[in-house]
Amino acid sequence: MDSFKIVLLLTAVVAITAARSTLMSRMDIAPKGCKWQRVIDENAEDENTVTTVLSCKLKTIGGTDTLMRNLSSYQIERINSLKLECSDILFFESSLEANQHSGAFLGSLKRLRDLKIEYCKIKYVPSMVLSTLRDLRSLSLRTHNTDWSAMNLEFHPESFRGLTELKRLDLADNNIWSLPTDVFCPLFSLRQLNLTKNRLTDLSQLGFSDWGNGPTAPGKACNTGLEVLDLSHNDILALPDNGLSSLRSLNVLLLQDNLLTSLADRAFVGLGSLKVVNMSSNKLVALPPELFQSPRELRQIYLQNNSLSVLAPGLLEGLDRLEILDLSHNELTSEWINRDTFAGLKRLVVLEISYNSLSKIDRHVFRELYSLQVLNLENNLIETIADNAFSDLKNLVALTLSHNKLKRIDQHHFSELYVLNQLYIESNLIESMHSRALENLTNLNDLNLNDNRLTEIPEGLGKLRFLKSLDLGKNRIVTVNNASFEGLEQLLGLRLVENRITNVSRDAFVTLSSLHVLNLASNQIRHIDQSAFSSNPTIRAIRLDNNELEDISGVFTSLPALVFLNVSDNQIRNFDYSHLPSSLEWLDMHQNNITELGNYYDLNNLQIKMLDVSFNRLATVDNKNIPDSIETLFLNNNVLEEVAAGTFLNKKNLEKVVLYGNYIKKLEIGALALTRVGDDKDMPQFYIGDNPIHCDCTMEWLQGINKLSHLRQHPRVMDLDTVMCTMEHERGASLRPLMDLNSHDFLCQYETHCFATCHCCDFDACDCKMTCPDRCSCYHDHTWKTNIVDCGNADYTEVPEHIPMDATTIYLDGNDLKQLGSHQFIGKKKLEVLYLNNSNIANVHNRTFNGIPSLRVLHMENNYIEELRGFEFDQLTNLNELYLDHN
Repeated sequence: MDSFKIVLLLTAVVAITAARSTLMSRMDIAPKGCKWQRVIDENAEDENTVTTVLSCKLKTIGGTDTLMRNLSSYQIERINSLKLECSDILFFESSLEANQHSGAFLGSLKRLRDLKIEYCKIKYVPSMVLSTLRDLRSLSLRTHNTDWSAMNLEFHPESFRGLTELKRLDLADNNIWSLPTDVFCPLFSLRQLNLTKNRLTDLSQLGFSDWGNGPTAPGKACNTGLEVLDLSHNDILALPDNGLSSLRSLNVLLLQDNLLTSLADRAFVGLGSLKVVNMSSNKLVALPPELFQSPRELRQIYLQNNSLSVLAPGLLEGLDRLEILDLSHNELTSEWINRDTFAGLKRLVVLEISYNSLSKIDRHVFRELYSLQVLNLENNLIETIADNAFSDLKNLVALTLSHNKLKRIDQHHFSELYVLNQLYIESNLIESMHSRALENLTNLNDLNLNDNRLTEIPEGLGKLRFLKSLDLGKNRIVTVNNASFEGLEQLLGLRLVENRITNVSRDAFVTLSSLHVLNLASNQIRHIDQSAFSSNPTIRAIRLDNNELEDISGVFTSLPALVFLNVSDNQIRNFDYSHLPSSLEWLDMHQNNITELGNYYDLNNLQIKMLDVSFNRLATVDNKNIPDSIETLFLNNNVLEEVAAGTFLNKKNLEKVVLYGNYIKKLEIGALALTRVGDDKDMPQFYIGDNPIHCDCTMEWLQGINKLSHLRQHPRVMDLDTVMCTMEHERGASLRPLMDLNSHDFLCQYETHCFATCHCCDFDACDCKMTCPDRCSCYHDHTWKTNIVDCGNADYTEVPEHIPMDATTIYLDGNDLKQLGSHQFIGKKKLEVLYLNNSNIANVHNRTFNGIPSLRVLHMENNYIEELRGFEFDQLTNLNELYLDHN
């Protein structure tokens, strides 16, 4: 009995749980057009806090009333984050006016903390429209009105009244032209305000100044707790005195991409907490000397992409906490970048002065910048650097001097830069380097001297024991020998592209025992010693493209780690896979003179995945020419005439084969046969366009090859629609698109033919034996349902005898037949089309066309027929087309 009670109790519990689960799941069903989403809570202190958002798509904002009616009381209580997105396909105007909504807008969502409204074409935000949402912490209203230039968003002075807990307000991309004064004052808790991508021109209308009539009669202080203000991408022309003076807590001020031309002396008064200011991409030509006297806590200043040509003395004085200063893309000259410009910036870490007009670097310009780690001076006009100009920069890690006018690197240019890691001096006019110029750079990892005028490998490189990357490309270097890189045991990458090297000797790179990447492209290399790289067993990639090599045998076989090799655009003629290490995966040999992909030793341990042998002289290709490991194969623009059957069998990783631009006329279906491709892989893609494919009766399969994909033993030919065919029977266009052809267009020529069912083949008088008449050409499709006999323009004066009885189309045009006697075509029961035009015919017998009941088309135009008696066509019951014009 007790057991029965326990079972009954458990059953009841399960039933109640299931019912509750069903009820909860029904409550969790989102209204039509909405869905529940789990996202990171932007308002939470913990960055990993996840919240649930109800995201709804509406036609207009008016649809929220229907949405509220479709929510259960449980769901209304649950919603603390809501996203409303209106249709952006067509212009539907939305309204927040009270008479457009039953009750207060979203008034029932008492727990709402985060509200996003996107793409709703709202023109006006009424007074206190969201005042019932007293718990709201984040509000984003983005109409994207900039997409509709006639629409601009306007506000009532009391639009945000009641939102006392709001911390984040996003009004970006609304085409706002003006704002009521003090519109943000009711937002006592506001910390972040985003007004980017609007049309604001006047900063004073924002109500962020408490200056009033001066210290004795100050104005109202609003939004004193604001920390981030984004005014970027507006049309602000100037910053007035005291315009932001009430923002005592402001940390970040973003003013980039405006139309700023001037800043008042006291523009930043009151911004004692400011740490980041961005005024990049404006039209500033100068800055007032006292601009930064108030914000002494600045950490980052961005002034790039202006027209600054002057930096007033003392402008940066006292900013001893500044870490990042970006002055790039201006018009500064050496006259204004001097010993006092950066004085006192002891905590500066990043200094950008690139893309200016500096002509020299004096000894004391960077004095006392002990914390500086990144200095960018590229794209200036620097011709001279004073000795020890960088010696105070004890912590400098990266120095960029590229794209200047330096002609020589002297001994003391880089003195005392003991921790420098990267030095870029590319695209200068450097002709020489002092042998001790780099001796202090003991920690250098990356040296770039690309695009200069060096004629030899600079002396002194051997002191750079920790160098990992060396770029000497685009110089005038002629020779490389075993002493060139002595001491660079840790070098991983060496770039010597576009020099004048003609020979690579066996010991050229003998000291580079750790080398991984070697780029010798675009030189004049004619010869490389066999085993030239035998001392570099760690090399993984070599570029030798665009040289003058004719032979690479024995050059790479000693490189067990090589995976990438580019020898394209050379003069290589003979190639065999035995020339390569088995580790190679990527091989580019395009633009050479290779006539055969040799595999003399039938190597089967190749790992090549990408092979490019396009633009060579290959005439044939078969299975042993292509590694089984291949994934991508380029054979285009060779002189290929034959692709052997089974060429792509056992290539289980094949993805792409390019065969276009060759001389291929015929392909067996077996030439494109594949080992069965697994159901989990995509079918390989082949390209065969721009070949003179001859579409005879053996090629009809090509038109339907993509319909065989279910067998997974043939590729997808991606460019079938571009394949143009030459035709076996060239009446009409000599080239026709493959996909426009019908089955009867695929023809083969024959002289004689006799079916196995014909028993009189050995006799002359045999109706089922087909013999092509003299001076004629005969064609059939692969089923013999189409049988064309072309005796046109053959100088016949009478219809030739022994025209095959199974002919379906006969051409006798262009002859000199004069008259057609009785029963000329009798017995040709399959004849459907007959051409007798242009044959000087004057008379037609009443019974000429007897015995050809299937004839549908008869051409007799351009003859000399004057009279038809009415009985000539009696027997042609299936005739559809009769041409008698020009008689």
